[in-house]
Amino acid sequence: MDQALDNRLDNRLDHKATRHTLVLFGVTFALAVLASPVFVLYELLLGAFGLVFTGMLTRGREGTKARAATVVFAGLLAGSLPYLAAAPFVS
Repeated sequence: MDQALDNRLDNRLDHKATRHTLVLFGVTFALAVLASPVFVLYELLLGAFGLVFTGMLTRGREGTKARAATVVFAGLLAGSLPYLAAAPFVS
């Protein structure tokens, strides 16, 4: 019985963490898309280097801070990509 209760609590915590991660990514992505016409190249570089740096830094550690940093840099990188994809067709 204790094992079943532990499994239910773990699933609830996993769903909560997933929801928080998705919200953080969505907010970062939206802010990056809004700021991208001006800062598209800076966001691209910051997002790419940030993902590489956090990947190297958090290789041995797992935690909420490491996950949050990775999600923020991924949101920055993803927010700059629509403008880079549309750039050849606009000019």
